[in-house]
Amino acid sequence: MAQPKSTIWQLEPHTAAKHELLRRYLQAWAPILSQGRFPHLVVVDGFAGPGRYSQGEEGSPIIAIKAVIEQPRPITAKVDYHFIELDKRRAEHLGTEIAALALPPNVTTTIHAGHSFQDAFPKVWQRYDPLPGRSRPPTFVFIDPFGFKIPFAYVAEVLRAPSCEVLINFMFEEINRFLAQEQQPDNFDELFGCREWRDGIAIKVPAERVKFLHDLYTRQLTKAGGARHVRSFAMRNERNTMDYFLFFATNNELGLRKMKEAMWRVDGSGTYTFSDATDPSQSVLFAPEPDRQLLGRLILQRFAGKETKVKEVEAFVVCESPFRETHYKKVLKELEDAGQMAAIDPPAKRRRGQFGDQDMKLRFEPR
Repeated sequence: MAQPKSTIWQLEPHTAAKHELLRRYLQAWAPILSQGRFPHLVVVDGFAGPGRYSQGEEGSPIIAIKAVIEQPRPITAKVDYHFIELDKRRAEHLGTEIAALALPPNVTTTIHAGHSFQDAFPKVWQRYDPLPGRSRPPTFVFIDPFGFKIPFAYVAEVLRAPSCEVLINFMFEEINRFLAQEQQPDNFDELFGCREWRDGIAIKVPAERVKFLHDLYTRQLTKAGGARHVRSFAMRNERNTMDYFLFFATNNELGLRKMKEAMWRVDGSGTYTFSDATDPSQSVLFAPEPDRQLLGRLILQRFAGKETKVKEVEAFVVCESPFRETHYKKVLKELEDAGQMAAIDPPAKRRRGQFGDQDMKLRFEPR
């Protein structure tokens, strides 16, 4: 989507799906950390916008605030919001939207008006530099630009801090369109945090270039950024071509589980395809019922001819597949019924098709 010229603009379907994901994740994130006795939380919206769309729909700042203040059980932690918005008209509009909310005393908001993400974020981040004997508060950073000028150094700095994570809109369509332009190398060096993106210029097959750029950014998040868990989700436009990826990066497996839960609960129907992008050449659509045949194939590819435990299958499903921990037990039952997997020395009272014992051993037949 091109940068709108007006103060507010129409909400597009894929943006609505993205915002629903943000809402559901923060609704889980805030109480988990607050109940985990973190007394202070920070949320940064790096490209905040005006707070509302032309038909009255809420923008990401209002969604993020309400995810905390409308909890069934009040969040007791202090929660600081930082909204960065370069356009002063939009920042002013956002201020009026926030002023209309009844904020509890433990919630504070700061609008960084007239400042770019590149200029404002380092100052926001430094504000919470930990003092001796203290740790940085858990921080969620939402980076949702219209373009692609996102310094990877900032992303890596967030991921190196304990309990901090990012959700990034990786604007593939714009990146792909400008990849070979002579004036862009510095911008792309900054975006990727490396020079390897240049290898993508020579790739002319669209699907292969999609995979190359997606996989390069994933590697940067894990290797250079140090994230233990990275999930990417694809947004395709009405022509079914790749528009952008959402990358979620965290060092916390519970955070990964909650993000995947949010993803599976977001309705990705409509003119845009909302799908997992573990393998950009084979998207997995989010639907009320998971594709158990696909999950079965993934499990067999990983464990065929091996012995393992139920908990190791679950770890694979959560950390290395598009699916959730709630999806795999029915698949294991189907594999057991088909004779492709068997329980080894199961508990005496175990019924066939039950996999509640996380330490129960399983043997998968060779393919």
